[in-house]
Order: sequence, then structure tokens, then C-alpha cells
Amino acid sequence: MEKTEILERIKEAELKVEQDIERAREEAKQITLKAKEEARKIIEEAEQEAEKIKTEVLEKTKAEVEQEKAKIKEQWMQEISALEKKAKDNAWNAAEFLYNEFVGMVEHA
Repeated sequence: MEKTEILERIKEAELKVEQDIERAREEAKQITLKAKEEARKIIEEAEQEAEKIKTEVLEKTKAEVEQEKAKIKEQWMQEISALEKKAKDNAWNAAEFLYNEFVGMVEHA
């Protein structure tokens, strides 16, 4: 082989190596872009799932609060009704007592 032929083969080999390196860089770039896209999709899906879970938890909590609120309201209404009945009974007893006292005073006067 002549020097020129050897130099020519070396140049061809260098060119092939440069082309291989460029292809590898491009392939690495594409792999990186694809990985970033997949990561973005995973993050979006996770955010959507988190939002769904948050909504479900809030709805469940609201329902539980409403149930507890209704339960407390019912208890208070029962207590108010009992106090109201007791107050009416006491009012009638007081009125009857005062009436009897008045009648007794009138009879003895």
C-alpha cells in the first residue's frame, strides 16, 4: 500500500468515526427527548390522579361533616324541645300556683 492510499483509508476511517459519533449524539438526543416526554406524561398523570384523590377526599369529608352537622342539629333540636316543654309545664304550674295564691288571698280578705 502506498502512503496516499493509507492516508486515504485513515481519512475514511476518521470520517466514519465522526459520522458514528454524530449518529450516537443524535440518538442520545432523541433518547433524552423521549425520556423527558415520558417523564412529563408521568408527572401529568400523577397530578391528575392526585387531583382526583383530593376531590374524592374532600367530597367524602364534606359528606361526613354534613352527617355530623345533621346529627348535632337533631340532638340540639331534641334538647330544645325538651326544654321548651319543661318551660311550658313550669309556666302552667307557676300560673296555677299564682292563681291559687290569689284566690286564697281573695277568700281570706
